[in-house]
Amino acid sequence: MPVLSKAKYYKCPYCSKVFPFKSKLNQHILVHTGEKPFQCSICNQNFQRKSKLKRHIFVHTGERPFQCSVCNKGFTQKEHLKYHQAYHTGEKPFKCSICNKNFKCKSNLDRHILVHTGEKPFKCSVCHKNFQRKSKLDRHIRVHTGEKPFKCSVCPKKFYSKFELVRHTRVHTGEKPFGCDLCSRSFKSNQALKYHKIQAHHI
Repeated sequence: MPVLSKAKYYKCPYCSKVFPFKSKLNQHILVHTGEKPFQCSICNQNFQRKSKLKRHIFVHTGERPFQCSVCNKGFTQKEHLKYHQAYHTGEKPFKCSICNKNFKCKSNLDRHILVHTGEKPFKCSVCHKNFQRKSKLDRHIRVHTGEKPFKCSVCPKKFYSKFELVRHTRVHTGEKPFGCDLCSRSFKSNQALKYHKIQAHHI
């Protein structure tokens, strides 16, 4: 009877994580080194993964290949579509084991867990400030570099993050995606919606 070979695992030299494939390990190591080998040919923004670069290209082309079957709204990423669909279903399948709070997607739960642990694993190499999310570190670093890779297609304004660009774009489109569930009013930002609920509905 042949002896089954023992599965080989590749351990990260920076942390305790192990991976079944060397390619996955190499991809993970970029989180520690900060290296971003994939560059956008349009705005020169760099990415750690080729898949993220491909999704980023949609920002420039305007293409939104992932469409909601309920309201036909389009998205550049499949994950964003799934998150959006949860608004239609109201489903929150991911529960925090500490406070039992529910979330619509796992990434939101993972970020929430850091509130309990206080962990801030991402550190700025310039000022040594720590962040709970890598995306926030990336945005913070641009404060040091002055880089504003997200350009508005309507006016000359540029922004540090995609979030800021999307929020700014609503100035041109007039879009108000945040609707109040207590009245018929809608708002351009979630912050404006929260303020409205406090002022109008005393919540």
